[in-house]
Amino acid sequence: MERKLKYRKEIDGLRAVAVVPVVLFHADIAGFGGGFVGVDIFFVISGFLITSVIVSELQSDNFSIVNFYERRARRILPALCFLVLVTSFFAFILMPANYLKAYSESVVSVMTFTSNVFFYLTSGYFSTAADEKPLLHTWSLAVEEQYYIFYPVLLAFLWNSWRKYIIHVLLILSILSLITAQALVMAGLEDFNFYLIFSRCWELFFGAITAFLYMRKLPNDSSNFEQSLTYIGVLLLVISIIVFSERTPFPSLYTLFPVLGTSLILYFSNDKFGIGKFLSLRPIVFVGLTSYSFYLWHQPLLASLRLKTIGEPLTNQFLMAIALAFAISVFSLYFIERPFRNRSKYSQKQIFSISAFALGVFATLGLVGYGFEGFQQRFPQSQLYSDSIQFSPRREECHTIGADYLPVSEACQYFRESPNWAIFGDSHVVEPGYALARKLEKHNEGVLHLSFSECPPSLLFEVEMPGCTKWFREALAQIIENQQIENVFLGFRYTSFLFGHQEDSYPSIPDIAPGYLLTQEYRDLSVDVRELYWESLVEVINKLISTNKKVILLYPIPELPIHIELAVMPFSIFGERTSLNLDEATSVEYFFDRNRFILNKLDSLEYGENLIAIKPFDLICGELFCPAVKDGAALYFDDDHLSLSGADLVADEILRTLNY
Repeated sequence: MERKLKYRKEIDGLRAVAVVPVVLFHADIAGFGGGFVGVDIFFVISGFLITSVIVSELQSDNFSIVNFYERRARRILPALCFLVLVTSFFAFILMPANYLKAYSESVVSVMTFTSNVFFYLTSGYFSTAADEKPLLHTWSLAVEEQYYIFYPVLLAFLWNSWRKYIIHVLLILSILSLITAQALVMAGLEDFNFYLIFSRCWELFFGAITAFLYMRKLPNDSSNFEQSLTYIGVLLLVISIIVFSERTPFPSLYTLFPVLGTSLILYFSNDKFGIGKFLSLRPIVFVGLTSYSFYLWHQPLLASLRLKTIGEPLTNQFLMAIALAFAISVFSLYFIERPFRNRSKYSQKQIFSISAFALGVFATLGLVGYGFEGFQQRFPQSQLYSDSIQFSPRREECHTIGADYLPVSEACQYFRESPNWAIFGDSHVVEPGYALARKLEKHNEGVLHLSFSECPPSLLFEVEMPGCTKWFREALAQIIENQQIENVFLGFRYTSFLFGHQEDSYPSIPDIAPGYLLTQEYRDLSVDVRELYWESLVEVINKLISTNKKVILLYPIPELPIHIELAVMPFSIFGERTSLNLDEATSVEYFFDRNRFILNKLDSLEYGENLIAIKPFDLICGELFCPAVKDGAALYFDDDHLSLSGADLVADEILRTLNY
């Protein structure tokens, strides 16, 4: 017989343990590389508490699905709608049009509890761009809400029909979901695995199983053995938070660490001994009580800080943003959350009516923001450049990535069925290649397009990125075997692979060893990855030249410290001055310091009739600075890829060099 669950202060304390690492992880605070597991702790707690409440009502024969959703509405929607209201106001003031358009889409997904699906389709959780999305963190709310759709019905059915086998069914469902998560990791479908409920629900089921076991547990003062198990639970959480990182496959078997750790604490702790007593301390419980609003508010504030800072914000700036988020969460707890949970103030009918109205209004506002293209007219100054912030119209169709990449045999061909040119490399050749193809069309020459996002010249080594190495070798073989191809435009974002992206560290120079990108086989060789990269690139060039191909080699493209759309717009709708000096966007000194390794290597090659160097730096930069715009047109469409205007400079230089 299940016993009813009484209020346990230590569970609120455990909420604090969940929320703080998540917040510090999103603020890039050292020592919290695995802080994202706080979400998994929340999932287990949620599964535990929801099951306890439903079973308590089932025991009393007064379970009501309507009452269940009323409680969920009171708990989740007021604080969430308050967040969206305030965030939308500041988004309108601060965000450039494309950002506001994407934000508006995310608002619609939040109001329909599908934001996990939306963010799966539009971003990677650990990407730099994701850091600037104010509502990214709501994916976890969507997972829980989707769980709440089917779980109460499932539990009620099992209670009435298969009560003896409830734990068995939940355990089977948990195992199937965990197997799904691990299989998706092995298949390279990281984002699908991370965001969607199929590979996440096992964590909530674990909480549910823990609740059933706890309700059947005989009450006692807790033995030393049980207390030791709570310490093991804490150890599992600490290991997860400190040792795990963005490169840890998640969710997967690794997720058992935080899930089992949380389950052990939930099952064995109490507020009189050890870990439970510590978690029951008033300050920790108070943080736990604010945890929902704290979780809601931290991401919009951190995202806004990143959006309006050139380079990565300083640690003290992050800490101030976190302090502000906590202050708002305290306000939300007392003036938003608690009043709406008070049934004497708001009846069930009022809660449902207010919730439906709020969800409808915000969803409509999101649709309006999306439909009006992010209200570009808010920033008339930036419209001067908006038309030139363009990427290749064939990028989505012809550029590829992932294990299910566009087959080489189906690669795009520009303007002629039998091309005598090939563009080959990563995303940095897409726009210059398209611009070149447009100009070659006048000469009745066609171009074969072969590009894979962030894929290095991995001929002599293999990278973990799904599909990359296989695609690269297939593409190289295709070019070599095609005797009609006479010219190969070859280029990569070399330094990004070798030393890391610039956005997170500017104006400092990142120096992130690329070894973790290699497969385990090559990591075990303990080779100098940067030298191996160079040897592989040289081998690619030599193979192409040896088969009578002329190689036009693209040097590094100067990078911007921020996205071009942020660079060309004022800080807010109330200002006129652009966020960045557009004529002095990046210093020449920074460019050479950042690219010193690959520039020295490229300069060591012997150029001549069959190997030609194209240097974007010479086409873009002045004596001291590299601009973001030139002759009234944006040279980039983000922070490192050339726009079509910038790409035209490269294409013109290629044709001039080859005497077209």
